[in-house]
Amino acid sequence: MIHRCLKGGLLGAVLLLLSILVYAETLEYEASYKGVLTAGKKFSIASVQLEHHKKTMGQAKQEVEQITLQVSSQSYPFVEKRFPFRVRYRSLYDPQAARVLALEKYKKTTKTVHEIAWVDKNAGQLLRFRPKGRNAGKRVFPVSLNTWLGGRKTFEFHKYSPVQVPLQLLDYLSLLHRVRFLPLAKGDDYRFKVTDGKHLFDYRVRVENHRNIKIQGKKRKAWKLRFDGREDGEKEPDHRPLFVWIQDDEKRTPLLFENRHPLGRFIVSLTSAIQ
Repeated sequence: MIHRCLKGGLLGAVLLLLSILVYAETLEYEASYKGVLTAGKKFSIASVQLEHHKKTMGQAKQEVEQITLQVSSQSYPFVEKRFPFRVRYRSLYDPQAARVLALEKYKKTTKTVHEIAWVDKNAGQLLRFRPKGRNAGKRVFPVSLNTWLGGRKTFEFHKYSPVQVPLQLLDYLSLLHRVRFLPLAKGDDYRFKVTDGKHLFDYRVRVENHRNIKIQGKKRKAWKLRFDGREDGEKEPDHRPLFVWIQDDEKRTPLLFENRHPLGRFIVSLTSAIQ
């Protein structure tokens, strides 16, 4: 039961909940669960680290944003013994064109999945590469992405995703990067096209409230945002609403994240920030 809850609640939502960064910073969080599986008590389950910096890509020396998310159960013995997991998610985002260029997904649980998704803007396609691709040789892995990964591993063409790429397609990280610095006001409502590297989603972001919350023993004024996603062509939501509290200051630091699961709540709270 806890295996399914952790997998569906934390790993499925953490990519969306936790990846909001600015020019150069490292943010540390603790992820916890509170619900029927712990008799209503808060139970810490993972550490989360977020890093961001600018990066120069290709012969054209294009300046892009790189955002990296890492999640681990290593420091939490109960979870590590029963359901150990490691997650890494990296995004390359072009702030000038307001679109994602590529993203890396690495997840190690009972099995390991490592995939690179690349947006071919000229063909309007989303291409997926893996260490052992299903269709190796049909498409060549872009040189710029190989440089981005440091040449540590070779990737082969896996498949095309059935996604018609819109001009300003975002991934979870770049979505939150954009939303973080929008001119927020209570009642504001924004819409975006988003991909997870495979599917296409319609996202709605609403500003629900503006109030004080207590983080690290201090009261901080914050905007409360609600994220709702629906896969293209589907009638039902892709997930339950996700809530993000962003500090109302010049840094717009993400303070708190919440996913309300049927069996309880997953909460991710800021523990430290180097900005």
